[in-house]
Amino acid sequence: MSWKKLALLAVWGVAIAAWVGLAVFYTTDPSTTAWTIGVAIGAVLLEVAFWSTAAILGLSLWESRKAVWRFLTRPFRKKSSQ
Repeated sequence: MSWKKLALLAVWGVAIAAWVGLAVFYTTDPSTTAWTIGVAIGAVLLEVAFWSTAAILGLSLWESRKAVWRFLTRPFRKKSSQ
């Protein structure tokens, strides 16, 4: 497994674990202050996961932009008659 896949798995694993932990924490009826701190930490971890994904996959996405563009515009192209 490449280092990119491992890094993405680690980053997203932490982000998902944080939100699952936050859901479990909610069942304990936390105070407003504790809940606010928990949600803020979860939001920051999710933001780090998004930006890490963009940083790791950004260049490969840029290099394959023609294929991505072709995939995104496929529903809007005219179909050739056969």
